Amino acid sequence: MKFGFKQYFQPTPKKLRVIGDTLVALGTAAGSWTIVEGNPQAGTIIVIVSVIGKFLSNFFSENKGENII
Repeated sequence: MKFGFKQYFQPTPKKLRVIGDTLVALGTAAGSWTIVEGNPQAGTIIVIVSVIGKFLSNFFSENKGENII
């Protein structure tokens, strides 16, 4: 498994893709609930952290061949 900026557009391993998708889904739900309950700052932080986590999961790749980009 590789990690790096050049790996962003390479296929992401399934386990990391599932973790990233789950993180963003739960983070969006928890952040939305927190905002509805009256704490918009905490809700915004939760959503931002979950989106960053999903973004970072795209930097992993199992592609051992040449990089396309």
